[in-house]
Amino acid sequence: MNNAKKVQLRRYFFDTEFNDTVGNFRIDFISIGVVDERGRDFYGISSEFNRAAANASPWLKTNVIDKLDPSFEMTIAEIRQGILDLIEPAHEVEFWAKNGSYDNVLLCQIFGGMGPLRETLKREKGIQKVIFRDTNELLRIAVKPDIKPMDETIKHIAINDARNERYVFGQCYKAIAAQNRPQPDVL
Repeated sequence: MNNAKKVQLRRYFFDTEFNDTVGNFRIDFISIGVVDERGRDFYGISSEFNRAAANASPWLKTNVIDKLDPSFEMTIAEIRQGILDLIEPAHEVEFWAKNGSYDNVLLCQIFGGMGPLRETLKREKGIQKVIFRDTNELLRIAVKPDIKPMDETIKHIAINDARNERYVFGQCYKAIAAQNRPQPDVL
């Protein structure tokens, strides 16, 4: 890998859908959407999640399962490769999600854990540093960003939520810049 051509930082915005009601401290991964700063994206629905358990949750059935497009179903290995194909070489990457606790864990699990995620990104893309960020950080810093609410009918489709995170980031960035304040460390 030629490090001279790598950019310093790349940002990726993502969202996952999951079932956390299966018990035994288990999160059942359903889908992920990832969007880069330029709008290139990846969307994958796991062919391996427990559909019966997900359908047993009225909220999940209505808000997530009924909205899934089966043409995006794939194995976890295919999802991992799709994410890896989207990520470009850089010195460091930031993964942005809203309330990203579960999202961050699931992204790491797709790669086999935090260590394997970092090792894979370093080996395949030359990435030295992986940072997880929460778009709520920016919402706390930006004063009244102009953010239009998401259409309820497309919420909880991971790729749409990821695109919305990119949009929220951009609107917060504009609001902070317009306030003539120093850029916060998260930008």
